[in-house]
Amino acid sequence: MNTLAYLAFVSAFVISLAARTESIGEKFTSFAGFELGAVELADVQKVLGNAKIVETGDAGEYTASICYVVPNGVVLFFAGELDGPKHNLGGFGFAKETDRRPCAEWTASLATPNLFIGGIKLGLSLEEFTNIVGAPVRMEGNKAYTFFENKRTMTEKEILRLPKEVQAMVKRGEQQNYFDVVISIIATFSNGHLEELKIWKTETT
Repeated sequence: MNTLAYLAFVSAFVISLAARTESIGEKFTSFAGFELGAVELADVQKVLGNAKIVETGDAGEYTASICYVVPNGVVLFFAGELDGPKHNLGGFGFAKETDRRPCAEWTASLATPNLFIGGIKLGLSLEEFTNIVGAPVRMEGNKAYTFFENKRTMTEKEILRLPKEVQAMVKRGEQQNYFDVVISIIATFSNGHLEELKIWKTETT
């Protein structure tokens, strides 16, 4: 799914979400001590080991990833086109298997993470997954998609990084002073059970 199709899909879908889902989505944005949007892939490598960055696609389909092998599967960390040249951590997840190899071994000195994010884990049925996310789920083939939409007010530091003319517009109320936040959950099922989970968080103005 390219960027334009993805954004159109998200925009059409999140309209149906109730306001209560805005805060629920945040419980899916932290895993193994890493918060989406708060670090870079390089920071993950410093903690977990120097896994090779695998890059695929271009433009809206560009994805950079690193992965680590754990006893029950693999853990993956992602950066997409919108995550910038420094590869900000835009997504993460886990799977029984992945084609985004080579993967490094999970650092022996750290506790092996539970493959569990906000109640979602491998092996869930679609019904169990839907009950846990607590929001409408849309199926495309064997993939289930759900989205949470929210807004985050810009910090003063973030406003100061904007072009001078845009800063002035923000102060006059002519330009929004917040980011539109979308948390996307993509679950892949096989034989009725969840075998791969990807969670992305994007912020746009």
